[in-house]
Order: sequence, then structure tokens, then C-alpha cells
Amino acid sequence: MDPAAGHDPYLNHWADAAAAKTLAAHSDAKVVTVAAGITPSGVVHVGNFREVITVDLVARALRDRGADVRFIYSWDDFDVLRKVPADMPQRDMLTENLRRSISAVPDPYGEHDSYAGHNIAAFEKSLAPLGIRPEFIRQSQRYRAGAYADGIRLALKHAADIRAVLNSVRDKTTANTRLEDNWLPLSGFCDNCGRDTLTFAVEGEWTVHYDCSACKHAADVDLRQGGNLKLPWRIDWPMRWAHERVCFEPGGKDHSTAGGSFDTAKDIVRVVYGWQAPEYVGYDFVRIKGRAGKISSSKGDVVTVSDCLEIYEPEVLRWLFVSFRPNTEFQISFDLDVITLYENFDRTRRIAYGVEPAKDAQARLVAQRTMQLASVDHRRIAEGDVMPFVPGFRHLSMTLQIFEGDLDKTVAYYEEAGQIVGDESRRLTRQRARCVWNWIAEWGPDEFRYKLRREPKQRELSADEATCLARLVAPLRGREEIREDELVPTMKALCEGTSLDNKTFLPVVYDLLIGRDKGPKLTTLITAIGPARALSLLAPSLPAGT
Repeated sequence: MDPAAGHDPYLNHWADAAAAKTLAAHSDAKVVTVAAGITPSGVVHVGNFREVITVDLVARALRDRGADVRFIYSWDDFDVLRKVPADMPQRDMLTENLRRSISAVPDPYGEHDSYAGHNIAAFEKSLAPLGIRPEFIRQSQRYRAGAYADGIRLALKHAADIRAVLNSVRDKTTANTRLEDNWLPLSGFCDNCGRDTLTFAVEGEWTVHYDCSACKHAADVDLRQGGNLKLPWRIDWPMRWAHERVCFEPGGKDHSTAGGSFDTAKDIVRVVYGWQAPEYVGYDFVRIKGRAGKISSSKGDVVTVSDCLEIYEPEVLRWLFVSFRPNTEFQISFDLDVITLYENFDRTRRIAYGVEPAKDAQARLVAQRTMQLASVDHRRIAEGDVMPFVPGFRHLSMTLQIFEGDLDKTVAYYEEAGQIVGDESRRLTRQRARCVWNWIAEWGPDEFRYKLRREPKQRELSADEATCLARLVAPLRGREEIREDELVPTMKALCEGTSLDNKTFLPVVYDLLIGRDKGPKLTTLITAIGPARALSLLAPSLPAGT
């Protein structure tokens, strides 16, 4: 869409507003570069995912306006290993490698090129099912290849300007002392011992001398040849804005405060690199329900995107982030709230397709835009599109337990009922069934779980209980299958003329079928397991000849 073409009510998401601001601020950009990144110093968790999906949403919104978009994701793997995260194997080895670049620390799992590489590979793999495909950049490779030589040279040339910017912030807090006049915007790692215990001196336009206090090694480095020197974070960030011509990049709550790294970077990129700060969105923390504090890799036991995808379909996980503005904190749940989240997702989906009425026309457009941004393939729901059938979470959880987690039998049940029609409905049902079964197995409360008896239980029945049970089994005899609606008249007349009602009798049936006093809707349960199996569990308790 041409930005000058006017307002499109369909482009109603916060990401659309961010895209419009980005295009207005960078009207001359032939390619609009959007950026995200993180230091893979520990397991990359679902809280870190908020940054990459924030950029993905804005990238989509920009493309919907006709922009040519470059989406880059920087792995800051040239940072130092300062602390060994909890729950890591080979802790002694990792401790020995403290103060070295995480790109040079061996992978404690023995699977990848480095400690950083292991964390990177896991996160990149988890993004693929979500339709997020940025251009990944490993900063260790860029620095070592000399790609940022000119960026470092300019920082050294403007060292006094940078000190002034940083000291203006430090003057306002007692936590940091002012930078001395001989401070240089440099960090890096010794070529001999690999540690970051270096002091620096500028020897010429392109040459830096360093001394290592750990091993006493000294060397002269030609920045154009690359090597193990880099810029500290507060200067590295704005340098890369200019280098990559970044037009949009978000930042976490910790970077967004007054005097934070974004504040100082805005000045540094203008003064040193002659570029403007990108359009910016600050995002809040994502928390895991039931756990105090923000998610932290250093504390261990983190929840990853892959962990979430075991329970949440890709579209549902995307929808959860799409539904909150970036500056809003929210929780990811694994308890019974999961059911509510799926039900809310399904309701938004029904409104988007027009299956459920919306409050007004704009509310339906909001639902359609939300579902497009939540979709993996960014497909827009058009007028007349038919919504593929997907069972609700609750019903699917019951059906899966009837078939003891067998996905093929579960999908076949909905096919035989005539609800699944077409490959897309079949794919979505299987996808959801896998997530629901994982939730039942790992997170479902005991009262939510049940299993059909393998052997019948013979229960002593009162005369009224025997009468009601005989009425229930009568329509099942001699049948290979039965429809749920065929059982409705039986259920309505089940307890007529007895002292019982459904509340007092049905616990008997549930006990015979699943060993509990309550369970899923009985007509659905019997229909799903079939008349033969239901009879095998119910009939043995009836008096002989009944």
C-alpha cells in the first residue's frame, strides 16, 4: 500500500502503526531494514522471543504497505561469558572458560561449533515452524573478518564525544563512576589466552595496541585485518544501526529507560556515524505463570519456544503475542488457562471468518488482521472463505483420552463423523491433537485425566440402578456403531419411574467405564468408543438375563 494512499481500516494493528511511522521516518529508503538480536549467553527462552516476533510483525506490516524489507537478526556471539548458567553440563569446563568469547567456548553438549553455536541452533530451529525467517548474522564472524573496521575507527576518532555522551548519563547516577579521559571505546579478547582482560592504546588510524593483564601477551592489531577486538555494547549497537541502515528495531524494558542504552545510542549514532536512530518500540517482559520474576537464562530451568510449541500450536503461540501491545506484560500459562486461551483463539477465528457475529464491521476487520498476523503463512481471510473445522480443545482432550493418545484414531473419529473435510482440516486437527495430548500428559490436572478400563468391573447394583443401566445398554446391543443423537432419547428417559436422576445414577456409569464418578459427556464417550466396547464394560454388572 502506498503510504500516501490514505488510511486502510484493515491495517489496524499496532504493528501497522509502527510500519507507517517507519516509512514516514525513512521515506527515501529503497530497502527498509528491520533488526532484532540477542546475546546467546544461555538458553534462548520464550521471553527473548518477544523481540523477534515484534520485528516479524512490523516486517509483515511493512510488506503489506508495499515496502521491500530486509529482516536481520544479530547473534551477539562475540560477547563475553561472564557467568555459568544453572543446569548446564560440564560446569567445570565452562567455569574455566569464563571471560572468553562465547563463540570460543566449547559446546558443553558436544554438538555444535561452540557454546554460543549450541544456543543459536536451538533457537533458530524453533523459529521455523512459526514462519519467522530472518537473515541471521553472527557478529563474531563479522568482527573477526574486519567488517566493522571503519566503525571501530570512527568510534576511536570520536572517543571524546562518546565519553561525553556516556558521562552525561553516569553523572546522574551513583552506580557508575565517570569515564576517565584515557578511556577508549574498545573491548576484545587476547589472541593468546582468549580472555577479555585487555588495555588499549591507539597507534595510528587503523592500528590498536593491547596488553593482556591475564597472560601478559601484547600485540598490535590492524583493524582492517579483523581479529578479536570489538566495540562495547553501547557503541556497538549504534554502529551497527549505521552499518546496516536499520530503520526499525525494538528494545527490552531494560534498554528503554531514561539514560538506558537506547538513549545513549541515539546520540552516538548521530554524532559519530551520521545516521539516525531507528523507529523504536520498547517491549515488556513475558513471564511464566506460577514463577516469580522475569525469565532468566542464568537461573536455569527456562521455558523455550520449543517448549511452548509442545503445548501451543504455532498459530496460537503467535496469536498470543499478536494480541498484546509490546509494552504490555503478560504471562504464558501451562495450567488450565491453556484451555481458555485456545477457546479465545477459536472465538477470534470464528469472528474473522464470519461464523460468529462481531460487535461491528470494524471488530471483524480487527479479528481478520489479528488472524493474518498470527498465521504462519500470513494468509488473509477473504470474504466467502470457509473456515476449516478444528475440534475445540476440551472436546479433543476427551476424544484423545478415549483413544489413549492415538492421533490416527482420533482424526479418523472426526472424519467418520463428517466433520473433517479436506486436507487443511485434517492437518489442523492432527496439529492440535498433538498439542492437546502433550498438555494432558505433562500438565493436565489429575481430575482432568481419565482412561477407559481395560477389564470390566462387576459392581453390585440396586434395583433402580440395574433398571437404568439396562435402559442405557439396550440401544447398544447388536450395533457396530451409533450416532450421538440416537442416544439422546435414551438419556432423557434413563431414570424415569425410578428414585434416581442423572446426578445420582451417572456416577455408576462413569465408574464402570473409566473408574471415576464423573467424566466427559456420556453420549460422546459412548459414541467414540463404540457400542461393543461400551457393552463389554457396562453389561457384566447387570443381573443375569437382563
